[in-house]
Amino acid sequence: MTLWWYEFKEQIFAGRSRWTLWLPVAFACGIALYFSLPVEPSKWLTVTIIEMLILLAVVFRHRMKMLYGLIVPAVVVFGFAVVQMRTIYFAAQQFPVPEEKLYLSGRIEHLDYNSRGHQRMILGDLRDFDGKKMEGKFRISSRFRSEDLRSGQCVELIAKLMPRPQAVLPGGYQFNRKSFYQGLSGSGYAESTVLPLDCPQAESWYDKIRFGIDSVRHAVIKHIKGVLPPDEASVASAIVAGEQGGIKTSLIQNYRDSGLAHFLSISGLHMSMIAGLMFFFIRLSVSMFPSVALRYDSKKVAAVFAIIISAVYLMISGAAIPAQRAFIMTFIVLLGILFDRRAISMQTIAWAAFIVLLISPEALIGASFQMSFAAVVALVAFYEKYAGALRNFIGGKRFRLIKFIIVYVVGILVADLVASLATLPFAIYHFNRIALYTTMANLLAGPVIGLLIMPFTLLSLLLMPLGLDVWSLKIVGAGIGVVNQITTWVSSFPQAGYQVLSMPAWGLALIVFGGLWLVIWQSSFRNWGWVAIGCGFASLLFVKAPDVLSNWDGSVIAVKDKSGHMVVLPSRGNLFTTEVWLNKTASPKLTDVQKEKLKEVYKGEAVYPEWLALHCDERQCVYQDNVVLDKSGGIDVNHTQISLTDSGGLALYLNPEGYEIESVRDYVGRRLWN
Repeated sequence: MTLWWYEFKEQIFAGRSRWTLWLPVAFACGIALYFSLPVEPSKWLTVTIIEMLILLAVVFRHRMKMLYGLIVPAVVVFGFAVVQMRTIYFAAQQFPVPEEKLYLSGRIEHLDYNSRGHQRMILGDLRDFDGKKMEGKFRISSRFRSEDLRSGQCVELIAKLMPRPQAVLPGGYQFNRKSFYQGLSGSGYAESTVLPLDCPQAESWYDKIRFGIDSVRHAVIKHIKGVLPPDEASVASAIVAGEQGGIKTSLIQNYRDSGLAHFLSISGLHMSMIAGLMFFFIRLSVSMFPSVALRYDSKKVAAVFAIIISAVYLMISGAAIPAQRAFIMTFIVLLGILFDRRAISMQTIAWAAFIVLLISPEALIGASFQMSFAAVVALVAFYEKYAGALRNFIGGKRFRLIKFIIVYVVGILVADLVASLATLPFAIYHFNRIALYTTMANLLAGPVIGLLIMPFTLLSLLLMPLGLDVWSLKIVGAGIGVVNQITTWVSSFPQAGYQVLSMPAWGLALIVFGGLWLVIWQSSFRNWGWVAIGCGFASLLFVKAPDVLSNWDGSVIAVKDKSGHMVVLPSRGNLFTTEVWLNKTASPKLTDVQKEKLKEVYKGEAVYPEWLALHCDERQCVYQDNVVLDKSGGIDVNHTQISLTDSGGLALYLNPEGYEIESVRDYVGRRLWN
């Protein structure tokens, strides 16, 4: 034991140059700890712990080893305190929601489109019919489309308001938590046309800048839609301005199943290409003027222009989390060029992660942050290990063009493989889906994206203020059309988007820790990370679909069939809940034949025990002989009535000893966003 401990310490101290990389990890652990708690922690307890750490630092101020030992817990507590303060701030902006139809007037703070293509706006500075101020902000969707609306404009309408939507099953996505950190008190939909109105108050200088940027963004989207056909325009709007609302559901599904969904979200791919192309263009332009090239360092001039175009692209894109991360990393890389420092390194990623989490700590629990950083960390770790071999391969003067082509093609394959493997556990946990043919799709679409779409996207952005961008936009549209066809073809393959059950949170945590251990340390000591990763994937062996699912009032119920898939019993409405249930439990939609069989079973006209252990009469259905499902709402297991209202919805697991219940209420806990 002693020998093992000394060897462990030796390995840790041998990698002391990488110690600082663990600080953002410790900061993230503090944030993760906050979100994992079942009840809201006391802010006074947090203050007490901070004061204790300060006291310990003062007591041990002359003992450096003790002070070093306090760094990690201090950073963990710092992350915990940052997200707690941010939560308290947003909680102060939450107000009771009048769940009724009423007249509203307010200012449009943000304007976009939902998945159905309907206009969606965030309204603030609200007033009712009597002019009385209403607290809070609401996201209102409207099927009464108006092209004259813009951010910063005041409007009036009749709307039905609703609280923030809750999770619909244990382990499901907490929609209310996301809306909470967006500062929203609830949502709603317009019952009338949205009409413009004079604003009672002038805009502040900050609002003028914010609304001005948003107006430019929507002008760009409108211009794109006026030049390109609908499918090409919707994708172009996504990669230029971050607007995905106009993309057809079937097209989005094709991108997901083919493994090209990352192309629709502005991230490192887009930002690095835009910055890199601008960098290359400026260096090429400077080199054409010898007097300028000899006087100024073209690399640094190009870096400045690349930073500027990256910032413009970030603002036009809507500054989503992946775009923020990509910009921060691009900025640090270009800053390294300006100060003659190494551009691409794990330190760059660490600083980018820390800055993003410091600004938006809630981003840690989102799939966007997790997948984008996982992909970049894995690629940089791969680069650190094999960059020397790559430079040696290209370094010779013979066959350089052929070598570059080989490196490009192999690079697409290897980069896609590395990024796909790095993001696989997050795809399983969040989306219950694996794109099996992602390498093929990226190999086919990569050259079109890299050589056609992104270069002419940059050219379009540069020419758009001059009104000379129509031809370049049409080239972008032609490239997008090719990529759309590739996604349609690849997604048509059998099991292209393979559905799986979600792994438990502790399994994902083990994989993340093992992956970080693997990429941060550089000695053989790192290989222990594979053990944690293996244990994390082994957690999939412990998950199973529930036997019965119910919403909060029993109006929507699903039961498991003989193949282990969930079957939703006939009900009116609640299509959203049904879709979430099927996705989360990796269950396919019923075929037309199965739908007819289910109707017969539900009416009590037939039974199909080889498919579904369910028989019904006019009042109730009996599942597996011991679960009674009342058609008016209610569940009875072994003659015990299950309380649905207090659960918020539940998952029921049957076993020989009885049954187990997981409720939505226990899953979400007692937190400020609930």
